[in-house]
Amino acid sequence: MTEVPIKDRYIARESLTYPLLVAVMFGVSLYASIYTPKFWCIFGAVFFGLGVAVYAYKYIRYGRTTLIINSEGITTKSWGKIKTYYWWWDIVKVYTSWSVSYFARFVERWLRIKTSVNGEQFEFHDICLSDLYCRSKSVRKAIEKYAGPSRFDYEASQETKSYVSKIVLASIVAVIVIFICITCFSE
Repeated sequence: MTEVPIKDRYIARESLTYPLLVAVMFGVSLYASIYTPKFWCIFGAVFFGLGVAVYAYKYIRYGRTTLIINSEGITTKSWGKIKTYYWWWDIVKVYTSWSVSYFARFVERWLRIKTSVNGEQFEFHDICLSDLYCRSKSVRKAIEKYAGPSRFDYEASQETKSYVSKIVLASIVAVIVIFICITCFSE
């Protein structure tokens, strides 16, 4: 991949939300473990201290995770590994989607890439946009700018967005119903 000037590419870097949250939690748990030396306070300080050490090592050694969209293709850089998701002529379609996550976040944003292999088979690649400091709209505009409007699949993006919005709405209604049941039947 040849070097493209900075003004001719879209760059999205990893957000610093989680490292800052881990650093604040480390400070709070360290303060708590100093003034109340209980097992859980000390365990929290060690746990969040390890988190701070991992993030510090990653940022000093490898830098932040980066998504680059330019006239040649889509490239990601994570933990020092550079992965080019093929060139634009191999990419059949690209769309953003929301999916339900049961681990770290409730919903995650993804960039889904469908590529053609030998013109007959298809491969699918996913890039998590939730960790990056970007909006789905800006990623879509960058894809349209560098690959043309025909590569971005609006229909698939809208379908996944409506699916996840229904799940989120059902979850909010369920929490409200549970809260009402608990408050009414607790007497």
